[in-house]
Amino acid sequence: MKDLNDFEISYDLEGEMSGQELVEIHIGDLNLPTGKIIVSDPFFSEGQQPFSRTVEPDKYPVYIYMSEIDKLHNRIAYAKIKFRPEDAKKWILALTDDLTPEEMNDLGEDEFYGFPVESGLACFLDQETNEQFVARMDDLQDSNPEANYYDEVLAKEFMDYSGKNALSRDLGDWNDHKVDDNSDNNVIMFSSGWGDGYYPAYWGLSEQGDTIELVIDFLINEFDSDDEDEDEFEDEV
Repeated sequence: MKDLNDFEISYDLEGEMSGQELVEIHIGDLNLPTGKIIVSDPFFSEGQQPFSRTVEPDKYPVYIYMSEIDKLHNRIAYAKIKFRPEDAKKWILALTDDLTPEEMNDLGEDEFYGFPVESGLACFLDQETNEQFVARMDDLQDSNPEANYYDEVLAKEFMDYSGKNALSRDLGDWNDHKVDDNSDNNVIMFSSGWGDGYYPAYWGLSEQGDTIELVIDFLINEFDSDDEDEDEFEDEV
């Protein structure tokens, strides 16, 4: 039986991305105090495990890649953390330690393990930041059980941070959320392709296996957008 670290499910992300007309936008720098990265729906990050592969603690640039649906409509196709300036040469599925080798052996050829989105948003954050972020949301809920963290805190941030960008919707499609005024820890959030779904993330590596980037694929070519509401995030918590 293989150890989890022996699984390297390859993916041709370069071919996938190069086949689309995409606009790259630098949306912020992510602080990673432990180097243990969580990818999640920001409203359901409690209990989400970090990826088993880690990076050197530091701040790293985050990019999104916008796909033009029509002249007045763009969607985020990919989100990326860049750890080193060189180009990645191969990509492997990003895995968490709670997966077992048995589960990996059962994975079909076209299947993947990823993360669920239920609010129309996804995010990158550090494991340490996640604990602070969950505590802050809990504090708001305890002080006002009727409060909604998106409405009370994030809505204005999204609008101010990205709502005026020509490629964003008016309510904002990405945000750099600081969880504590006394810390550099932050959550980089962005709308998730067509909205709710289950999405994979991939480590981009050099030929020698060095970690170059981490990319979320929002599979925008896999879904029908006919039922989507383009004016607001889906099922905001």
